[in-house]
Amino acid sequence: MKPSTQMPKRENRMLFWLLVANVIATVLHYVDNIYYFHQYPEPDWLNPHIVDAFWFAMTPFAALGYVLFKKDRFHLGCISLYIYSSASLLVLGHYNYGDICSISFRINFFILFEATLASILMLYVAFLQSSLFRKLPNQLSPN
Repeated sequence: MKPSTQMPKRENRMLFWLLVANVIATVLHYVDNIYYFHQYPEPDWLNPHIVDAFWFAMTPFAALGYVLFKKDRFHLGCISLYIYSSASLLVLGHYNYGDICSISFRINFFILFEATLASILMLYVAFLQSSLFRKLPNQLSPN
Protein backbone atom coordinates (compact mmCIF):
# COMPACT_ATOMS: atom_id res chain seq x y z
CA MET A 1 0.00 0.00 0.00
CA LYS A 2 1.38 3.38 -1.01
CA PRO A 3 1.73 5.89 1.85
CA SER A 4 -0.35 9.04 1.59
CA THR A 5 1.37 12.00 -0.02
CA GLN A 6 -1.31 14.49 0.92
CA MET A 7 -0.22 17.73 2.47
CA PRO A 8 -1.12 17.92 6.17
CA LYS A 9 -4.40 19.73 6.88
CA ARG A 10 -2.74 22.54 8.86
CA GLU A 11 -0.30 23.36 6.05
CA ASN A 12 -3.09 23.12 3.49
CA ARG A 13 -5.23 25.59 5.46
CA MET A 14 -2.29 27.98 5.88
CA LEU A 15 -1.54 27.86 2.16
CA PHE A 16 -5.20 28.53 1.34
CA TRP A 17 -5.39 31.62 3.57
CA LEU A 18 -2.03 32.93 2.37
CA LEU A 19 -3.32 32.69 -1.19
CA VAL A 20 -6.57 34.44 -0.27
CA ALA A 21 -4.58 37.25 1.39
CA ASN A 22 -2.28 37.53 -1.63
CA VAL A 23 -5.15 37.72 -4.10
CA ILE A 24 -6.90 40.35 -1.97
CA ALA A 25 -3.67 42.38 -1.82
CA THR A 26 -3.25 42.20 -5.60
CA VAL A 27 -6.88 43.18 -6.18
CA LEU A 28 -6.50 46.20 -3.91
CA HIS A 29 -3.25 47.27 -5.55
CA TYR A 30 -4.28 46.65 -9.14
CA VAL A 31 -7.69 48.34 -8.79
CA ASP A 32 -6.01 51.35 -7.20
CA ASN A 33 -3.32 51.34 -9.89
CA ILE A 34 -5.90 51.27 -12.68
CA TYR A 35 -8.23 53.82 -11.08
CA TYR A 36 -5.42 56.24 -10.13
CA PHE A 37 -3.08 55.30 -12.94
CA HIS A 38 -1.78 58.86 -13.40
CA GLN A 39 -0.59 58.93 -9.77
CA TYR A 40 1.55 55.80 -10.05
CA PRO A 41 5.15 55.95 -11.26
CA GLU A 42 5.08 53.86 -14.44
CA PRO A 43 7.14 53.41 -17.62
CA ASP A 44 5.90 55.37 -20.63
CA TRP A 45 4.77 52.27 -22.51
CA LEU A 46 2.45 51.03 -19.73
CA ASN A 47 -1.26 51.77 -19.67
CA PRO A 48 -4.21 50.66 -17.47
CA HIS A 49 -5.23 47.95 -19.97
CA ILE A 50 -1.83 46.28 -19.70
CA VAL A 51 -1.95 46.50 -15.89
CA ASP A 52 -5.41 44.90 -15.94
CA ALA A 53 -4.33 42.18 -18.37
CA PHE A 54 -1.28 41.34 -16.26
CA TRP A 55 -3.45 40.74 -13.20
CA PHE A 56 -5.65 38.36 -15.22
CA ALA A 57 -2.55 36.60 -16.54
CA MET A 58 -0.83 36.13 -13.17
CA THR A 59 -3.73 35.31 -10.83
CA PRO A 60 -4.63 31.91 -12.36
CA PHE A 61 -1.18 30.69 -11.26
CA ALA A 62 -2.34 31.11 -7.63
CA ALA A 63 -5.44 28.98 -8.16
CA LEU A 64 -3.57 26.47 -10.30
CA GLY A 65 -0.84 26.09 -7.67
CA TYR A 66 -3.38 25.42 -4.95
CA VAL A 67 -5.28 22.89 -7.07
CA LEU A 68 -2.03 21.12 -7.93
CA PHE A 69 -1.15 20.92 -4.22
CA LYS A 70 -4.59 19.48 -3.48
CA LYS A 71 -4.04 16.86 -6.22
CA ASP A 72 -0.65 15.86 -4.75
CA ARG A 73 1.26 17.44 -7.64
CA PHE A 74 3.56 19.27 -5.25
CA HIS A 75 6.43 19.96 -7.65
CA LEU A 76 4.17 21.58 -10.24
CA GLY A 77 2.22 23.36 -7.50
CA CYS A 78 5.44 24.89 -6.19
CA ILE A 79 6.42 26.07 -9.65
CA SER A 80 3.01 27.65 -10.21
CA LEU A 81 3.08 29.43 -6.85
CA TYR A 82 6.64 30.63 -7.40
CA ILE A 83 5.51 32.13 -10.72
CA TYR A 84 2.56 33.81 -9.02
CA SER A 85 4.55 35.23 -6.11
CA SER A 86 7.36 36.39 -8.43
CA ALA A 87 4.81 38.19 -10.60
CA SER A 88 3.42 39.87 -7.48
CA LEU A 89 6.90 41.04 -6.54
CA LEU A 90 7.10 42.94 -9.83
CA VAL A 91 5.10 45.70 -8.06
CA LEU A 92 8.42 46.78 -6.59
CA GLY A 93 9.25 47.96 -10.11
CA HIS A 94 7.24 51.10 -9.37
CA TYR A 95 10.29 52.23 -7.40
CA ASN A 96 12.36 52.18 -10.59
CA TYR A 97 10.21 55.05 -11.82
CA GLY A 98 9.62 57.02 -8.65
CA ASP A 99 11.35 57.71 -5.37
CA ILE A 100 9.64 56.08 -2.39
CA CYS A 101 9.41 59.48 -0.69
CA SER A 102 7.68 61.09 -3.67
CA ILE A 103 4.97 58.40 -3.83
CA SER A 104 1.86 58.82 -1.69
CA PHE A 105 1.38 56.80 1.48
CA ARG A 106 -1.62 54.98 -0.07
CA ILE A 107 0.37 53.82 -3.10
CA ASN A 108 3.38 52.82 -0.99
CA PHE A 109 1.05 50.87 1.30
CA PHE A 110 -0.49 48.90 -1.58
CA ILE A 111 2.90 48.21 -3.17
CA LEU A 112 4.55 47.11 0.08
CA PHE A 113 1.48 45.18 1.27
CA GLU A 114 1.42 43.13 -1.93
CA ALA A 115 5.21 42.64 -1.98
CA THR A 116 5.28 41.58 1.68
CA LEU A 117 2.52 39.01 1.24
CA ALA A 118 4.14 37.72 -1.96
CA SER A 119 7.42 37.28 -0.07
CA ILE A 120 5.68 35.44 2.76
CA LEU A 121 3.94 33.19 0.24
CA MET A 122 7.20 32.45 -1.54
CA LEU A 123 8.92 31.60 1.76
CA TYR A 124 6.00 29.41 2.83
CA VAL A 125 6.06 27.52 -0.48
CA ALA A 126 9.81 27.00 -0.02
CA PHE A 127 9.12 25.69 3.50
CA LEU A 128 6.45 23.31 2.18
CA GLN A 129 8.70 22.20 -0.64
CA SER A 130 11.56 21.54 1.73
CA SER A 131 9.50 19.72 4.36
CA LEU A 132 7.38 17.68 1.94
CA PHE A 133 10.30 16.67 -0.26
CA ARG A 134 12.40 15.75 2.77
CA LYS A 135 9.64 13.53 4.20
CA LEU A 136 8.66 11.80 0.97
CA PRO A 137 11.58 12.08 -1.46
CA ASN A 138 10.67 9.05 -3.58
CA GLN A 139 6.97 9.84 -3.91
CA LEU A 140 7.18 13.52 -4.77
CA SER A 141 9.47 13.46 -7.75
CA PRO A 142 8.32 15.56 -10.73
CA ASN A 143 6.11 13.70 -13.18
